[in-house]
Amino acid sequence: MVQQPEARIEAGFDVIDDLLWQATKGHLSGRGSIRLSRSGRIGPLVEMMYARRSMPSAYQFVVPEVPFAALIHDALESERISGARSVDRAGVFPLSRHVPDSSTQEQWDQWALHAENAAATHGLGRALVAGLIGALGELQDNVYEHSEKPDSGLVAYATASGVFEFVVADAGIGVLASLSKNLEFSGLRDSGEALRAAASDGASRYGRRTGHGFGIGALFKALAHDAGELRFRSGDHAMTIRGDRPSLTGHVEVAQKAWLDGLIISVRCTPGN
Repeated sequence: MVQQPEARIEAGFDVIDDLLWQATKGHLSGRGSIRLSRSGRIGPLVEMMYARRSMPSAYQFVVPEVPFAALIHDALESERISGARSVDRAGVFPLSRHVPDSSTQEQWDQWALHAENAAATHGLGRALVAGLIGALGELQDNVYEHSEKPDSGLVAYATASGVFEFVVADAGIGVLASLSKNLEFSGLRDSGEALRAAASDGASRYGRRTGHGFGIGALFKALAHDAGELRFRSGDHAMTIRGDRPSLTGHVEVAQKAWLDGLIISVRCTPGN
């Protein structure tokens, strides 16, 4: 057998999307090792680790070289919490370790407070950070309310000078299946339409005007005066919203992708950039 050369590629969203297409078609085997180097983002790594977990044999030759991938693996496989020390600039909280309003609430609150302090320490304004962490908490609640697999969920953050990123992910039923449980959304044709609907205020499996479905709206409110990029990945679509004051009326791109269970929301804030 001819030994295939290994490849080293940057782990951005485009690369992760392509790897998932190739894995779904069974084209990754026999290509040699594919080593993923840093991308400057944690969102792509979370998507890749969820895809790898759902199809381990297809990803056996994909080798993530980014240390953050190990934190995601430890969170999903061993329920290990990371990123709560004063020196940490990134971390992962597995939602299997947390039940809202229980004895684990304090542990979650302390972790979220450290993420907030880390972002503020690296140059983000306190008001902006508080708004983002508030939105993160809303999105975390959505995993329990809508995914039907809360133990598959995680929350992650990373911060650098003038940049804050967080991810809320699960491997549940996905946005389309969740919204379709309500007749109000029975006309949705695919995950792309479901993502657009879910990003509007008050849209949830419980219907509008029920007090649910405001987590994404809280994101838009937090970023009302700043630049950012939001990516929503569910089923066979991804929706990206980017630019100054990102919103559904701004720069929105919806594209078909290979299938990935659940919902993964990646948020990157770059105020002043």
